Amino acid sequence: MMKIINKLLGVATVSLLAFGLGACSEDGNQYSPEQVINNAMKENEEPLSYYAEATMKMTAEADNIQLKEWRSKDGKVKVETEGATAEEQNITVNDGETITMYQASTKQAFVSDDGEMLATMAPSPKEQAQQLLKMIGDSHTISIDENEKIAGRDAYHLVAKANDKDTLFGDQELWVDKENWFVLKSISQSGDNKVEIEYTKIEFNKEFPDETFVIELPDGTDIQDLDAMSSTSEVTIEEAAQSVGKPILYFPEDKNLKIGKIEMDDIKGELNRVEINIEYVREEIPLMSLSLFKSPENTEEDMKMPGEENVEIRGIEGTVIEMEGFRNLFWVENGVNYSILLNNPDVSFEEVIEWANDMELVE
Repeated sequence: MMKIINKLLGVATVSLLAFGLGACSEDGNQYSPEQVINNAMKENEEPLSYYAEATMKMTAEADNIQLKEWRSKDGKVKVETEGATAEEQNITVNDGETITMYQASTKQAFVSDDGEMLATMAPSPKEQAQQLLKMIGDSHTISIDENEKIAGRDAYHLVAKANDKDTLFGDQELWVDKENWFVLKSISQSGDNKVEIEYTKIEFNKEFPDETFVIELPDGTDIQDLDAMSSTSEVTIEEAAQSVGKPILYFPEDKNLKIGKIEMDDIKGELNRVEINIEYVREEIPLMSLSLFKSPENTEEDMKMPGEENVEIRGIEGTVIEMEGFRNLFWVENGVNYSILLNNPDVSFEEVIEWANDMELVE
């Protein structure tokens, strides 16, 4: 599901695109990095509305991506991205009730009216700012470089240097509007990937007619209901194995390890697979979650993440990653992908790898 969504949105909504960092500064006042962050975390008196144009450069793409963005005070959003040709165009519209994502190259549109999906796909500037600051607050050293003008507006230049080379988010640079704490330019490094976004035009306090957030899909567009592409239901471990279509491994319950619930996600569309998620608890406290699905026949080589290390799990080569509170084990065995997310900080990788030796097979 997320592969489909990310492809449609490009990195326009995953990057640092539409931050509005919510506070007001006084003219001529110079802030320390700590003060900038504190101001960024304050509540907005009212949401920002704006029309903006930006250029996005990525190391993985040969051509730049051009972006246009409309955002109203009542939460409606429209984002257009275009590559080197008109066919490389994506349009995402959130009209407050429905989100529609259209990709010109495939003539496909994905539609959802799920409230949780709406919030995920169009987070507010405040929410985006909080996410970034939480992610780099403890792992980076932040300083202020010389002030600059971006899109004709005065901006503070924040430089965030990663304290550890293996951090999930590498060095970051942000150029923050002095008036309203909007990020006018950002450079984000993650592993070998670098994303640079710079606003070339921005007009604040804009009012838009309702038709701005209406998307007219071309004739012949293949419209897919995102809400119908994945259904979740609780199942037994036997039903899980039958649904996957192959024998599966799981951790049996004992006095210290209980199954909270077993859920099955039946995902349609491009992924077209069944995923099983088993939540484990200890004394009613979340411990870890085991996710598994039948290995796809044609797999693309995944990009190695910073901090990822090879380990042996059940006599098979797997990987572990521990990054800023995120701890995960992964391996493939007999045509099934297994992923364990450790939710309890008191549980170590070594313990879980040892437990894995006693996993039981369900056919």
